[in-house]
Amino acid sequence: MSIFSKGPIPGRKLSIFLPEKKKLNPQQIHCCASMNIFLQDKRMFLNYSSTYREYDIPLLYKRQATALQGITYCPWCSKKLPKSLRHEWFVILEKEYGINDPFDREQEKLIPEEFNSDEWWKKRGL
Repeated sequence: MSIFSKGPIPGRKLSIFLPEKKKLNPQQIHCCASMNIFLQDKRMFLNYSSTYREYDIPLLYKRQATALQGITYCPWCSKKLPKSLRHEWFVILEKEYGINDPFDREQEKLIPEEFNSDEWWKKRGL
């Protein structure tokens, strides 16, 4: 499978090849086909967290991710990406479940399963 798009030079085309083994998940739709493809390509340093609804690029040092750089616009189609829900995740856990430190071993066990995916924010219409 390949996707063709006009490059910055008139008459030239950019071809992006997706290995046939990798199938796009029709359930996971991002802002454009390129974003869908590159998020599934393990060679690309691009992540999407469905839990927090955020996109980031890992910053590497000696092949280890040491930090994450959030991105707010798609690098391919320039659309504004959805707002991160990381802050809301913590607020709702504290308000609704009394969990004020979700990284504490005891409190971590109390986090409802829905908060480990996009289920919590879709259910609340965020």
